[in-house]
Amino acid sequence: AVVSTQSTGFEEKLINYFRDSIAMLVRSLSKLECCLLISMARLSARHANQPFNLEMVLYEYKEFVTFEGSKLNALPNHVLAVRAMEKLTQCQLVRNLSTRQKKVQKDYRQMYLNVDIMDLMNIFKTCNLPSAVQKWAQSTLMFT
Repeated sequence: AVVSTQSTGFEEKLINYFRDSIAMLVRSLSKLECCLLISMARLSARHANQPFNLEMVLYEYKEFVTFEGSKLNALPNHVLAVRAMEKLTQCQLVRNLSTRQKKVQKDYRQMYLNVDIMDLMNIFKTCNLPSAVQKWAQSTLMFT
C-alpha cells in the first residue's frame, strides 16, 4: 500500500511537470498558432474529440475573425497556416491520425489535439493574447 502512495505522488509530480512544460511551450507560440489551437480545441469539444483537418480548423478561425470584424488581423495566407500547423505537430500539441496519410494533401489530413482542453484553456488565461482571443478561448469551455 505504501508503494501505491509513493507512485501516486510521483505520478502527480510527473503530470505537473508535463503541464508546466506544455504551458511554457504554448506561451511561446505565435498569435496565429494559438488561434489555431483554440480552433482545434473548439472543434474537439464540439464534436466529442473526433478528428479534424486543417480546412476545418481554418473555417473555425475564419468564423471567429468574421465575427470579430476589424478588431483582428485578416486570415493568414494558406502557406502560413500550413506552416503553423506543422509547427504544432512538431511540438506534439497535435498528432496525425495515421502515419499512412503521407500522400493525403495537408489540408485534409486527419488530426487530434494532444492536449487536454481544460489544461489548454487554463494556459491561455496566462498568455499574452488580445482580449478578443482570450474571450474566444474561454468560450470554448461551454462546449466541454
